[in-house]
Amino acid sequence: MKKVAVFTGNRAEFGLQLPLLKELDKSSNIDLTLLIGASHIDEEFGLTIKEVEDYGFHSNYLIDFKHDSDNLDSNSITISKGISLVTDALAEIKPDLFIVYADRYEGFAALIASTQMGIITAHFEGGDITEGGTFDDSVRHAMTKLAHLHFTTNEDATKRILQLGEPKENIFTVGLPSVDLIKAGEFSDESELVKRYKLENVNNIIVFTQHPIPIEKDNISKEFEAIENALINLELTNFKIICTYPNSDIGGKEIIKILKRWEKAYEFIDVYESLGRKDFHGLLNLNNTSSEIRSCYLGNSSAGVKETPALKCPSIIIGNRQKGRLHSTNVIFVEENKEQISNAISLVFNDDEFINICQETINPYGDGSMGKKSLKIIENLKLNEKLLKKSFKDIDFMY
Repeated sequence: MKKVAVFTGNRAEFGLQLPLLKELDKSSNIDLTLLIGASHIDEEFGLTIKEVEDYGFHSNYLIDFKHDSDNLDSNSITISKGISLVTDALAEIKPDLFIVYADRYEGFAALIASTQMGIITAHFEGGDITEGGTFDDSVRHAMTKLAHLHFTTNEDATKRILQLGEPKENIFTVGLPSVDLIKAGEFSDESELVKRYKLENVNNIIVFTQHPIPIEKDNISKEFEAIENALINLELTNFKIICTYPNSDIGGKEIIKILKRWEKAYEFIDVYESLGRKDFHGLLNLNNTSSEIRSCYLGNSSAGVKETPALKCPSIIIGNRQKGRLHSTNVIFVEENKEQISNAISLVFNDDEFINICQETINPYGDGSMGKKSLKIIENLKLNEKLLKKSFKDIDFMY
C-alpha cells in the first residue's frame, strides 16, 4: 500500500483536487492523508475548510499560514512559514508520495518543503502559461523543476515541461480535474439555485470573481471603478450579479472592501464569501437547463477559461491575469475598460450567433476521466530513489 499525502490550500485548488481525492480515498492500494492549510482556515476568506469537510475529508494536519498584511513583503514571509509548518507535518506523516497542485504561494511552500526533504513529489497542472503580470508563471515553472512527477491538463503543457528538461516518462497528460465533476453532473440543480439565490424574477445572471494581481495592486481601485461603471449601466432587464470573494493574494482584502460597498449600494448585486463548487458550476450551467435564465462568467479566475467550455457557458475575462492560457471559443478577453466590458456582456446575452458558438464550443481540457487516469498511474508508479536523482533532458531545437 502506498502512503500518499495531498496538500490543499484554497477553495479553487480543492475543487480541482476533488476528483483525484475521491479516487485515492476509495482505493484499497492507497493510504491517503490530507494536509489542509492557508486560506482554507482563514475566516477572512470564507473559512473554506467547511467545504472540504462537507465532502467527508478531514485532517489532523491543519497548516496555519496566511498573509499578515496586504503588502508584497508578506509573500516571502508567508511562504517561509508554510515551508516550516509543512516540513513538520511531513516529517510525522512520512509519505511515499506527496501531491501538490498548480501555481500559488501555498502550494509552492508545500512543494519546496517536500522536495528538500527528499520526498517524491507529484505536481499537477504544470506547464500552463499565463502572461498577465502575476507570479503564477514563474512559480508554476519553478514547481515543475523541483517536482519529480508531472500531471498536466493538456498536450501543450506537456510539451512545455519537456522543454524545461523533464524526462518524458515522468510526464502524464490526464486532463483538468473539474471536467470530471462537470461531466458527472455533480452540481446544484435549478430549483435549489433559484431558492438559495432568490432568482424567482431573474432572467440574466453574471457570476463575478476578480482576483488581485499582486504586482498591479496599486491599480485595483481604478480597475474596479471601470468594472463598476460597466455593471451599473447595463441594458439588461431582470438581472442579478452574484459576486464571490477573491483569493487571498496580496490585494484581496482591498477587493473585499469594494465588494461589500457594492452590495450595500446596488440591490442587484449579492456578495458571497464562496459559492462552493456545486453552486458555482450549477449557476454557470443554467444555460443548459433553464428555459428562463441565462448566465455568464465575468472576472479573471482560471475557472472562467478552463471550466466554462465544459459547461458551454459564455465567459468574459477581464485584464491580464489569464492572458496566454489555452482557451476555447466561448471566452472573450477584455481590458479593464467600461466600454469593452459593457459590449462583451451585451454580446453574450443578446447575440444569437455567439450564443450558438458557446453551445458548440470544444473543451480543450480532457474528457472527464482525469481522476481515474491519475489513480491508475499512481497505483502503478515505481517510487524509488531513481526519481529523486533528477536529470536534465536536452531536446533538439532551432535558434
